[in-house]
Amino acid sequence: MALTLVTNSMISGAPVNVFDFMTSAEQTAVLAYSYATDVTTACQNALNSARANNKNCYFPAGGYLVTGLIIPGDVNPPVDDRDSGMRIYGQGFGEPFVLANTGGTVLKSVTNAPVMRDILGTDPSSNGTIEIDHIRFDGTSTTPVILLQSFYGLSSLHNCAVYQRGTGDGVKVTYSAAIWIYMVWALNKDWNSYSLGAARTGIGFNLPLTYDSGLTTISKCSSRGWLTAYQIGGGAGTPYSNTVEQSECSVVYNGVILSGTNKAVVDSMYMEGIDGGVGIDNSGSYSTITNNLIFSGASIGIKSELIFNRGTVINGNTIGLGNIVGAYGIKLAGAYGQQVTGNIISRTDGTANQIGVYVNVIGKVDVHANFFDPKETWTGSGSKKVEYASTSLVRGIITGESDNIDFPILSQGAVSLARVSLTDANVSAGVLTIPDGGYFVLTAAAPVTVNQLNAGIIPNRLITIRVTAGSSAVTFADTATLFLNGAFTTGVNGATITFVVERTGGLSYSYEVARTPL
Repeated sequence: MALTLVTNSMISGAPVNVFDFMTSAEQTAVLAYSYATDVTTACQNALNSARANNKNCYFPAGGYLVTGLIIPGDVNPPVDDRDSGMRIYGQGFGEPFVLANTGGTVLKSVTNAPVMRDILGTDPSSNGTIEIDHIRFDGTSTTPVILLQSFYGLSSLHNCAVYQRGTGDGVKVTYSAAIWIYMVWALNKDWNSYSLGAARTGIGFNLPLTYDSGLTTISKCSSRGWLTAYQIGGGAGTPYSNTVEQSECSVVYNGVILSGTNKAVVDSMYMEGIDGGVGIDNSGSYSTITNNLIFSGASIGIKSELIFNRGTVINGNTIGLGNIVGAYGIKLAGAYGQQVTGNIISRTDGTANQIGVYVNVIGKVDVHANFFDPKETWTGSGSKKVEYASTSLVRGIITGESDNIDFPILSQGAVSLARVSLTDANVSAGVLTIPDGGYFVLTAAAPVTVNQLNAGIIPNRLITIRVTAGSSAVTFADTATLFLNGAFTTGVNGATITFVVERTGGLSYSYEVARTPL
C-alpha cells in the first residue's frame, strides 16, 4: 500500500516564537520581568527569521529588555519587500495605567533610541505591510518610543500601550498611506502631573509626513501627558484626507494640531485637562472639525486663523471655557469660506475677557446658530458671546447680539427684525452708534441732535429707527454723511425714520428712505 504524506497545517503555519531564539537563562529573565538581561539579539534574530520565512513573530508574555528592535526588510530597489507582510504581536498588557511592567508582553529600552523602528530606504513605500499589536512599549529617550518611517498601505498599529519616560514622542510616523492606528494608549512621564503648561514635552501621536500621502486614520486612542496629544503634518509632505476620530486626550498642553493638512477630519474627540494651550489648532485647508467635546482648560477651544484656512467647517462642537480668564471658544480669522454653526459654548459667568466666537475675516463666512450658555448677555469685564474685530469685513450669515438676544444677520444687504433699544447715551458728539440689527427703538431723556450714523463695519444695511412717544426731541440733521430731505425733528408722539446705510472709506453714509411723524 502506498503511503500518503500528511502535513500538519497548524505546525507549518505557526508563528516564529521569540523564546525559540533565547537561552534558558534569557527565558528565565524574561518570564521574571527582571529587565536585568539584554535580549536584543535573540529578539532581532526572531524578527529576521519571521520576515525571511514569511511568518508572523510572537512575543510570549514576559519583560524584554532591548536596546532597540528593527522591523527587518529590504527597502532599496531593485530588491525590496513591498510584496511582503508580517505581524508582530504579543500577549497583551493588562491595564494601560499600570506601569510596573510585570504582566503581559513588555518591550522595554533604557537607551536613547526607539524601542522599535522600521527601515527607511530610498523608496519609503517599499517595506511591505506590517501589523503590530498587543504589546506594551516602554522607552526612556529623546527619540520616539515607536518610529515608523515606511509604514505603508493597510499597515496597522493597534491594541498597544506606549509609555515614554524621557522627553521624546510616543508614536512617530514619517511616511504612511492608508494606515490605521487604533486602540493605542500613549502616555508619558507627566501623564498624571497637572499645571505644567507649555513645559510639557513630546507629542503622543506625531505624523510629520516627509512625502505627500493620505488616508491615515487614528481612532479609539488615548494620549496623555504630552505637550501635544496628536499632530498631523509639519513635515515636507502634505497629508491628504487624514482623520483623528473618537479618541481622547487628557492632561496635555495642546489637543490636536493640523499643520499643512488638506481635507483633514477631527471628529468626536473627548478632551479633558487641556493645560493652557489649544484644544484643536487648525493650520490646514478644507478641514472638518465636528462633534468634539472640549472641556475647560484651553486658552482657545478651536483655533482657525491662518490665511490658508479656507473651506473649514466647525460644526456641532461642545466647548467649555470654565473660569479661564481671556479664553476663546472659537477663534476665527484669516481665510474665506469658513463655516461655524451649531456649536455649544459654555462658561462660568462673570469671568473676565472671555469670547465665545471671535471673527476677524475679510470674506465669506457663515457664523450662526451657535448656542451660548448662559444664554443671556455674558457678565465679566470684556466678555462677549460673539465679537467681530474692527478690521473684519464678513459676508454671509452671521450672529449679532443685543439686549440678551442673539439673532442672525445677513451681511452685505442686511435685514434684521430683532428689536434693539437705544438711548441718547448712544449719541456722542452728534454721532449715533448703531449696533448689529435692523430695527432700533430710541428713547431720549434729553433733546439730542444726530449728525451722523455709525453703523459699524457691516455695509449696505437697511435701518429703521423708532423714537418712542414721550421721548425728548431727537433731530436728524441733513449733513455730508446723513442725507435727508431736510432736517427732521421728532414730536411728543414719536416718529419712525428709515435709512439705507453704505460703508465707504471707514465711514457710514446714510440715505433717508422714509419718515413717519406720529
